[in-house]
Amino acid sequence: MDYVLDIIIPKKEIESVELNEKMIEWGNYVYSFEPPQYITDSNIIFEQIENTQYFSKMVEEEFTDDIIVLGLKSEMLYDLEYAVNNDKPMLEQNVLLIFLHKLFKLSEFYILLVREDEKVKERYEVVTKEEMNIRLFESLKWSNPKDVLLFKKMR
Repeated sequence: MDYVLDIIIPKKEIESVELNEKMIEWGNYVYSFEPPQYITDSNIIFEQIENTQYFSKMVEEEFTDDIIVLGLKSEMLYDLEYAVNNDKPMLEQNVLLIFLHKLFKLSEFYILLVREDEKVKERYEVVTKEEMNIRLFESLKWSNPKDVLLFKKMR
């Protein structure tokens, strides 16, 4: 399936999940990508989404400059989807899943997992990594795909 994975996280906490801005060198100068891109130590690439109105409506919250919306640009979601649907025993070693677990270090986060041209139909507050896994794996099942919003809210 063609899923899109986006995350919404506090900008000031971005480094705590090992996301760093990806830069390009040209001559003696270093430049940001336009739009900015962020990369993890395991080479997962996210691109900043500048127009956040859609996401603000999805999470039913007005965003401030303290929030950053990032869209997954790596092909790693396909690996996770394939592993989920083929009952691979090594799911816990999936690089994308390991990164998503790191989001629990943040004060709050949102994960949107939707198929192309679909809208979020189910919303779940996740408190544990295991709960996140259950919701993600259910959503990625080819027999019954779901479009979900997973979130952890600041208390």
